[in-house]
Amino acid sequence: MNIVIYILAGISILLALGGLASYSASKHIGLLLSSIISITFAITAIVLPHWWPLLASFAANWGLRLLGLDPSWRK
Repeated sequence: MNIVIYILAGISILLALGGLASYSASKHIGLLLSSIISITFAITAIVLPHWWPLLASFAANWGLRLLGLDPSWRK
C-alpha cells in the first residue's frame, strides 16, 4: 500500500510543478495556491505514509475551484 501512496504523491508533485511552470507564464494566483497545496500535502503523504493527505489535497483544491480560483480553459 505504501508503494501506491508514494506513486500517487510523486504524480501529484509532478503535476504541481507543472502548475508552478504555468503560474510563471500566466500569473494566475489560483495556480500558485493549488500547486503549493498539492506539493505540501504530497510531501506530508510521503513523510507519513497515509492516504488522507492526498484526499485532503484534493478537497482543498476542490474548495479553491468552488471559490473561483480555478483558471479557465485556454482557447
